[in-house]
Amino acid sequence: MAFAVVAQKEPHAGRMAFADIEQPATFAARLGLAKRLRDELEVPLPIYVDGMDDASRALFSDLPSPAFVIDRYGQIAKKFAWADPEPLGQALDALLRAERESGVPEVVAMDWVLDRRWFDHRLVRARQFLAHGRPGVALEWLAVPTEAQLEASARDTLRPLGGEPRAQALAALTRLQALAAQPAELRAGAVAAAQAAVAVAFAGDGLRLAAARVEIAEAAVGLPVQGPLWQEALAALPAGAPEGMRAWLAGRQRKAR
Repeated sequence: MAFAVVAQKEPHAGRMAFADIEQPATFAARLGLAKRLRDELEVPLPIYVDGMDDASRALFSDLPSPAFVIDRYGQIAKKFAWADPEPLGQALDALLRAERESGVPEVVAMDWVLDRRWFDHRLVRARQFLAHGRPGVALEWLAVPTEAQLEASARDTLRPLGGEPRAQALAALTRLQALAAQPAELRAGAVAAAQAAVAVAFAGDGLRLAAARVEIAEAAVGLPVQGPLWQEALAALPAGAPEGMRAWLAGRQRKAR
């Protein structure tokens, strides 16, 4: 088991307890802020500094202080909107217990990992283009290539995960964001598709489902379904979810009415 910290953009620069922290405008400044984190807080973990294109946020979602539990296959086993030690520890214990009970092999077949790397690579690229205001190119990166295209490129010899629910949900959320500037009728269809995809992918995982529905609600500005979407996100929160999260969702629901 290994732990690491990813230093990204500062979500609270110039505000609250970070009033004296300026948002880094260059990678060198971001690197300097990461070094302050390491030295002043005596962080003993490896610290990876995200580039100025914020690729990790493009992949994992734009949250202020999230935590992710990644299993031995490279999949996200648990996603937290806030890095609270207690639920994080519980998730790690649950993952290790499940792996022991299911007899997960110590060595994972590389083909299995590479198949998922194929999708992850395209998803990261899509969200990077989306963040830079190029939704058309973003959607092209999410398109499933033909057999001829796969054979023509050594890099793309891996097959897409067409039947993997979480991959489908991530693709649906990215497509929805790419359509943000499109007419309401186009976005309405994408909202419905994303709702259906996340309901399947994150069934039984209230926090993930709530987070996905927040993404959908944010992209549904001006649509009549936005209010119900905030309500559904609030309803998905499981017992024991942070009260601050519950209050924030309730506030967004009231504003959308």
